[in-house]
Amino acid sequence: MSAALSMISDAILIVLLAVTLGAIYRFNRKLAELRQGREAFERLITEFRQATGQADASLQQLRQLAETRGRDLQQQTEAATHVLGDVDQASADLRLLVERADRASDRLEESVAESRRLSQAAAPVQARESTGLFARTPLVTPAQGDDPAAGEPAPIAASPAETSPKTSPLDPSKRSSVLSTLAGIR
Repeated sequence: MSAALSMISDAILIVLLAVTLGAIYRFNRKLAELRQGREAFERLITEFRQATGQADASLQQLRQLAETRGRDLQQQTEAATHVLGDVDQASADLRLLVERADRASDRLEESVAESRRLSQAAAPVQARESTGLFARTPLVTPAQGDDPAAGEPAPIAASPAETSPKTSPLDPSKRSSVLSTLAGIR
């Protein structure tokens, strides 16, 4: 019996060793898969670190670009604000000049009208010397005795077209045409 018991115990031992070998084989296969998975995981971690580094570098570049663009935009905004201020100042100056020009043209029209009225009411029309197409009016009236106006300029004689009763120098239609002519000269 001892031989039979020894055989049985050897058989049980062989079965247990076979089961253990099977378990060790499965365990070894799992460890190999785990090692392969670990290598893949390490590669994935390395790639992730590289991608994170690239993203961080890109983010830094983006921040620098945003700061640079922000400064440029701020400078352009300030320059535009100064230009707008200068344009507003120039606009105000131009409005002032236009108002002064309007007042001066009004005074000039009044002076011309007064001069024409005075010349029409004055003594008889002076004789003109004619030389073909061009007529010449003397600038100074000839001296006649002790006349105080002897050395003064001759009054402006109105042409027949200017003395027509239809239009007066202060007529609004004439005034707008004079103003538009003055505006065209500018």
